Amino acid sequence: NLNVQVRIQRDSVIWLSLTAIFGIEGVRAIVTKDSVRVINKQDKSYITRPISYLQEITALPLDLQTLQDLLVGNPIFLDSSFQSYSRGSGAISLQGISNLFRKLLTIGETDKLITSYKLDDLNIQRPRTSYLTYSEYENKMGPWFARRRLVQVSEKKNISVRLNYKQYAFNETLSFPFAVPKNYKID
Repeated sequence: NLNVQVRIQRDSVIWLSLTAIFGIEGVRAIVTKDSVRVINKQDKSYITRPISYLQEITALPLDLQTLQDLLVGNPIFLDSSFQSYSRGSGAISLQGISNLFRKLLTIGETDKLITSYKLDDLNIQRPRTSYLTYSEYENKMGPWFARRRLVQVSEKKNISVRLNYKQYAFNETLSFPFAVPKNYKID
């Protein structure tokens, strides 16, 4: 279990601060359109990498926009490739295939809020499936926001990440503190 504070300036920067037990910050990171910078306070180290580093560590075509969409609850890798839809049990399911994934997006029939999103990799060499669920929506600041999310990725290993947002705000002035101490080693 980690607590992560996230600050986003749309289309510009994502700032993250990861704290563990006793509220001690372990990692601070900044993601921009062209780079990823990480301060590891436990190892006293600092790395800077191109944005392609996100793709290297996740094996997904991630960039700043995709990561922002994932964090704010927008469907990722969404395009106009949906070819069919169906209705039933209070939900609308949209199905499609893009150049990377077979997709199944399910939204509530009345509220049109995302309930789940499944992505199956088309590459037969990588039988990867991602399943995202969205729940506990609230609308306290304008847009509807899913406070609970589950991201499950299965390939050779299974990864499950549960996002439980304690608080959030939109359209506020933010700061993005990021200073590398002089005694940290640069990797």
